[in-house]
Amino acid sequence: MKRILVLLMAGLLISCSSSGPPPTEVAVDSPTAARSAPLAAATTGTEVAAELERRYRDTRDDCGAASKPAFLCSGIILRGTEASTSFDAWNPSPISVANGGVSFTYLRSDYKVKRLAYTYDSGFIFHPILSNPPGKLFVEILCFFPVDGDSNGRSDGGCGAHKEYPTTSRSCEEQSPVIDTAAKWQAKYIASGNARAKSMCSFNVRDSTNTASAPRFLEGMRAGRLISPDAFNTPNDMKLKTWAQNIPLQLPIEAFFYTKPTGLAGAQFYQQRFRALTGITVPIISIPLPQTLEQSATFTYRVADQTL
Repeated sequence: MKRILVLLMAGLLISCSSSGPPPTEVAVDSPTAARSAPLAAATTGTEVAAELERRYRDTRDDCGAASKPAFLCSGIILRGTEASTSFDAWNPSPISVANGGVSFTYLRSDYKVKRLAYTYDSGFIFHPILSNPPGKLFVEILCFFPVDGDSNGRSDGGCGAHKEYPTTSRSCEEQSPVIDTAAKWQAKYIASGNARAKSMCSFNVRDSTNTASAPRFLEGMRAGRLISPDAFNTPNDMKLKTWAQNIPLQLPIEAFFYTKPTGLAGAQFYQQRFRALTGITVPIISIPLPQTLEQSATFTYRVADQTL
């Protein structure tokens, strides 16, 4: 996968900033839009909303090879955050600096969640690695918990053993016997009772796992479905490698978002602060999350939401 990423860094021409006069409101939730080819350059807020919808509806098993897990090209990788004048939302927290991993949530139409961690209602979205814009940091995805795995209490980027269950909570491939299928993960989850969050294992999907990465992520997605509605009611935890502080211009931020009206002010704060630091206006996208398994998330760009 590393060789592929090197080639992509030279060839991709995607930008995350918004420009040009967009329409007043565009909601993109049609199956036709979801089946269309990837946008060559999502530069306006309208195009960003369309691209997010396309990826949300893209339910592929991998990105063309066993070494290219689905999150490299499909789904939405987002982080719920809190607006504050004391810190920038895109900077890793002290816990993330200490353990080496930052928590994100993975959204896709076949892997729905009704809320974000800590009930956050705003945050930011990263470009998937296979469409990372030129000059932006490639942030490695380390592991995936089908539901919240209390990763702040774990070692190894938040992917390893939990301090309270040092043996039973190790990464899935380190379990004895190895947990390499959704059914095995489900069985361990059920057997752990009230200790599920702290004793569950994560699916290691690091670049170094090569051809094991895509199958592992797929089994992780399947495991979440097996414990429905738990994985809908409690958000999953995708751990990304901690990046340096105060490098907003290098981060692959595709959009800021809010999930409820109460989150709009936070998203606007991020947009203003990011523009002040970088000179780039990243669009704000409204993403109401489904409240039932029959519903889906929608992606809407509104001019009135922007702090232009």
